[in-house]
Amino acid sequence: MDSHPAEPGRRDGLRLPSPAVSRALGACVGIVLAVVTATTGGAPGFLERSLYDQAVSRLLPAVPPSANLVLVEVDDRALAALGERWPLSRATWARAFQALAAQRPAAVAVDVVFDQPGPRDALELGEDILEALQRSGLTDQPAGAALAADLEARLRAKDGDARLAEALAEGRGVILGAAALTEDVPVMQPLEDGALGTPLALSAQALRLQAEEVAGSIAPLRMAARGSGTLNMLVDSDGVIRRYPYAVGVGGQSWPSLALATALHLMPERAESLRALAALDHGAPLMRLPAPNWLPRVSLADVLHADPRSVGLDLALRGKTVFVGVTATGLHGQSTLPGQVAVPGVEIHAFALDNLRSGRLMRSTGIVALLGVLETAAVLATFAVLCRRARTLGAALRRAAALAAVHTALVAWLASDPGWVIPLVPGWVGLVLMLLVHAASRAEELGRQRGALRRLFIRYPQASGEPPMREPPSRTDVMRQD
Repeated sequence: MDSHPAEPGRRDGLRLPSPAVSRALGACVGIVLAVVTATTGGAPGFLERSLYDQAVSRLLPAVPPSANLVLVEVDDRALAALGERWPLSRATWARAFQALAAQRPAAVAVDVVFDQPGPRDALELGEDILEALQRSGLTDQPAGAALAADLEARLRAKDGDARLAEALAEGRGVILGAAALTEDVPVMQPLEDGALGTPLALSAQALRLQAEEVAGSIAPLRMAARGSGTLNMLVDSDGVIRRYPYAVGVGGQSWPSLALATALHLMPERAESLRALAALDHGAPLMRLPAPNWLPRVSLADVLHADPRSVGLDLALRGKTVFVGVTATGLHGQSTLPGQVAVPGVEIHAFALDNLRSGRLMRSTGIVALLGVLETAAVLATFAVLCRRARTLGAALRRAAALAAVHTALVAWLASDPGWVIPLVPGWVGLVLMLLVHAASRAEELGRQRGALRRLFIRYPQASGEPPMREPPSRTDVMRQD
């Protein structure tokens, strides 16, 4: 029976893969992770979302406040001053838009969908009375005619939808909200014609956000407004909004978001470039983050109750792009940005507009995704070459740390300067796996050397420096000596 110890690397006659093969397998794991990230929508992948959130919220410079954006908010003070509950009456909205139109803003984007007509019970009763009065012939007399005219004027004043449509038309730059009916959107009545206006000249099938139908404000309000834009957000599985959908595909057509529709109204001369920017990353590029309290705010109560000739209100609103939305406690939809507390959705629409018109969009698909895969492969291939030249485990560890630092710096520079987001974690994972393989191969090699020396000492004991042991003389040799 063979009494020699088994060679390291052998187990029941099976030889473990060579170190080169094992390192190649570790590199393949990192490259596969980078490919999966690229094919599933781009960085950040699910393993690096928290790292991305910390980077964009703490390391990248925040977007400075904009001088020509302002938020008119339906806050707690506005509801208390109006003596109303949400939703506000159409008459109140009409007053609000008339007051805004008097300040001559550049545009008014509304984070509200007026998808149902206002109450008409009293109106229908008054219309029936007016019709009966006209049929009776009393309107032929002066008193009857005056009564009919007064009743008609009162009905017109009580018709909230008609007054709101007049106020929207007077504003000449109002963009109403709409909703793409996806699974996470509350049930709303879809538009019968399925149209918000003129669709975008974008490929609907390539957009990240897809829907079967779209809901919007009632027809008289849509026709009076300048346009409509969707209010949908893209929420990741961890509840954080990292991408803003500038366009949505509905039935083969593309419709703009509230931010894009407002931008197209403000800058018609840049329509082509704005649509091209909005189409990046399948219509939903990553967003940079704003500084805290970056958006100036004005309460709706001040807009309604202040003197229209107020200098302060004129400075706050004239020539500005106004976003209107609800921020009262418990009423607005909370949306969480990376590394930040929840904010009202109307602020995200305003911030998306600022990102779009300034070109501060972060992209991670297409050429950028391919670059991420190639960069990960280059880092891991470089480490594979350096591993073969490293004579000690410490040398390999230092080279892995240096490559990891270079990889991290490159990813950070691409994100902060050109706004290209490539995967970070796959390169780290590949480096760690290859380093572990190198450490295991070094341990196996040292084990083989110790085994060889042990066998050498057993076979040639004099090599150890001890005098050789003499065998006892045999009986024949003793008899010969005698």
